[in-house]
Amino acid sequence: MEPREAARLLAQTQADARRSLDFRAPWVSLVAAVVALASFGIVWLNVRTQHPFTGPSAGALVCFYALIALRIATVIYAYTRARTGVSGHSVKVQRNEAAAMGAALLVCYLALIVIATGAQHSAGFYWSLFLNGTLIALAAIWAGRSAIHKSWQQVALAVSVALIAAVGAIAGPRGMWLVNGVGLCALLLANAAIGTSRRREGTRTHTVRPGA
Repeated sequence: MEPREAARLLAQTQADARRSLDFRAPWVSLVAAVVALASFGIVWLNVRTQHPFTGPSAGALVCFYALIALRIATVIYAYTRARTGVSGHSVKVQRNEAAAMGAALLVCYLALIVIATGAQHSAGFYWSLFLNGTLIALAAIWAGRSAIHKSWQQVALAVSVALIAAVGAIAGPRGMWLVNGVGLCALLLANAAIGTSRRREGTRTHTVRPGA
């Protein structure tokens, strides 16, 4: 085997490994889509007949947070696997970014708490504020981070999440669960499909020998 061909095969193998373990890999988006539809759907089924709205039951919330915990666990697993054996400046940058994003999210939560304690509101207001407000805050933080790295697909994804949350807020305390669940599920499925298509194109490009 020629040295150039051997180097090409090695690069392709490494790229395939990174794609399969990337914490933004299509399978991670697919799991997230199922979790979004199931978790929000369970709560919507629980609250859809509440007049007036009083909030999800304890059982619905247990299911909701258990599914969210599953989503977080898949991201941590994929991220940890993708970063195994990786060290140096890039890891330090990512840690600093994570700390900055955590601090920004904390500030957003404090702002939401200040708004919530400013006056007496209905249960629907509080649930809408913290659910949709959290989604918008997370989307804004991720969009800012992605813009810095010029990852425009991630920026578009984050902006879409914020728009879905905004529509959810308009839909009211009962409808927001359905809007967020269906909207996020559709968005994540589309993201997984785009990611799969791009990876297949990349695989085909690597497979074609130079000069062929």
